[in-house]
Amino acid sequence: MVRELAANYSIVGERLSFYEAFTAQSLNCDMSLVSFHGKLYFFSSNKMDWSSSRAFCVSKGADLVTITSLTEQLFLASKIKDTYWIGLNDLDTEGLWVWVNNQTLNETGVLFWHGRDSEISEPDNWKEEDLTGENCALVNNYFNYLNNWFDSSCNSKRKFICEKKSFTSISDA
Repeated sequence: MVRELAANYSIVGERLSFYEAFTAQSLNCDMSLVSFHGKLYFFSSNKMDWSSSRAFCVSKGADLVTITSLTEQLFLASKIKDTYWIGLNDLDTEGLWVWVNNQTLNETGVLFWHGRDSEISEPDNWKEEDLTGENCALVNNYFNYLNNWFDSSCNSKRKFICEKKSFTSISDA
């Protein structure tokens, strides 16, 4: 029984440290933490390049958001009023889009790229801003909630969305 209590105490401590990491003081910025369908989302107010955004999320025990359903897409789009990095890129192989959890876009079957009638649709790997192309994905709500993913230069400074599984009980460990 003592061993079980000690293990539960350790789990609670780990979970509390995550919430402490997401305090306004530790972030030194305005923050918004939202719970939805078993996940916690942090919508940044600061802008960073894609790699720095991901490193920030990871340092807080999270990662850039992985969008796995229409419900999640609609929720996220309803919460943003700007452009945000998401956890999707084709850095390793051009045209093979992979989430930060190593799932390919084809595996998830969820995609909301922006389409254009008169031009090439997203992802278009436009190279005028950055000769290496556009290898990281972002989401905005400028057009509509469903077709609002764009590829962009990973070096661009953008806001970002971190995601972490939320904790509902000790038995979830």
